[in-house]
Amino acid sequence: MNFITGQIEEIYVEEGTATARVNVRGVKVRVPLTFLLEARVGDTILIESGVAISKVESEHEKELHKEA
Repeated sequence: MNFITGQIEEIYVEEGTATARVNVRGVKVRVPLTFLLEARVGDTILIESGVAISKVESEHEKELHKEA
């Protein structure tokens, strides 16, 4: 398995599928959001085999949840 993470910069519909333009270490990649329909612009996501499979919490978000 090849897991990578990236940040969503844009979400659009392509051929009926929610798709994101994701910044992965400076490279823009197109990623289907088939399994992650609740994703939003700015989210960091985990990608496996070219498909978004999970949102990833940043360290800042983890700290905010601890304080709440």
